[in-house]
Amino acid sequence: MSFLHPAVKARDEYTRFNFYYMLTQLNRLLLLALLAAQPFRLLAQTDKDTCSNFSCCSTDLTPSGVMISHVHIKNEWMISYRFMNMYMSDLASGTNLENKEDVFVNYLMVPEKMSMQMHMLMAMYGITNRLTAMAMLNYQMNSMDMSMYTMNHTHGNTTMGSPNHSMKTNGLGDTKLHVLYGIVQKNTCQLLISLGASIPTGTIQLKGASDDPMYPNTHYPYGMQLGSGTIDLLPGISYLYQRNQLAMSGSISGTYRAGYNSYGYKLGNEATVNSWLSYQWLNFISSSLRLEGNYSGAIEGHDPALYYYTEPSTNPANYGGKRINAYVGSSIHFKKCLRNNRLGIEYGMPLFQDLNGIQLKQKYVLNASWSFTF
Repeated sequence: MSFLHPAVKARDEYTRFNFYYMLTQLNRLLLLALLAAQPFRLLAQTDKDTCSNFSCCSTDLTPSGVMISHVHIKNEWMISYRFMNMYMSDLASGTNLENKEDVFVNYLMVPEKMSMQMHMLMAMYGITNRLTAMAMLNYQMNSMDMSMYTMNHTHGNTTMGSPNHSMKTNGLGDTKLHVLYGIVQKNTCQLLISLGASIPTGTIQLKGASDDPMYPNTHYPYGMQLGSGTIDLLPGISYLYQRNQLAMSGSISGTYRAGYNSYGYKLGNEATVNSWLSYQWLNFISSSLRLEGNYSGAIEGHDPALYYYTEPSTNPANYGGKRINAYVGSSIHFKKCLRNNRLGIEYGMPLFQDLNGIQLKQKYVLNASWSFTF
């Protein structure tokens, strides 16, 4: 038996159409990226500079929020710690803001704000000069504050004061494993493909306490869980051009959910396009600008333990959408003391958001990183 309203079903069909359309566009972009790389490949082949390895010669100028930009030479390691903090508030549907009064017509609770934090350990190792392996472990901390629907019995009006219900979850997230291969690998440019898998080490079984007013011994909503519950495929392609103090890059990556999890749902497929420019002003400091576009589909299926209209995040249709973010960042490169160490920070804000259903809008993203190459 389906609990979906006909309008929600129609939106699901529209979301699926958008996803297949997005895949078609992604294939076209991949082809264009390969064609666009050819002039740079010829440039690199005629470059007179020499290097002692097959990778770009200069300091790594990759922004803090970018995980994949280049491969490493044989037997080279890079270990990094990364931190991400995303903050969301204000209800929206599509590109329009939503009033809490209107949301209370269909839901018992309304989200006020949400914070998502992630601590990540990442290791990369050059198996050969062209082939690099990468592994990422992460620890997540999520919190959401909500207002509950109450009635003023004196006047018969809806009362919405300060947030009076909150959820917090934390723990190990999904583990990601990647293999990177350099197709074009010269001293000023790299064109690489990557294939990864997300292993469902993050739990999808988190529940409220026995005295929780809304989720007593019941699963928390999808967005408060720590993983997808599925093995996900992570394909990507990335091009990097770096010469002297200047670096620029473009990449396309995706997340494909291979099946439904043990509770009968799967998170939406994703496609992300990144473009960034970085410049090393001094021997020890660089700055970066980055644009990121992301498409994410709605959740398919549903967890039978969750009632669709408890609050927006229990409804699978209220997930995913399209976003464009702009980031500005800076990195410090240690040359003598702490040689081969790098500290980076990056701050991002949304330029455009078109959300599926009713969701909190993204307000900002903060990325910080430390990396050590040896």
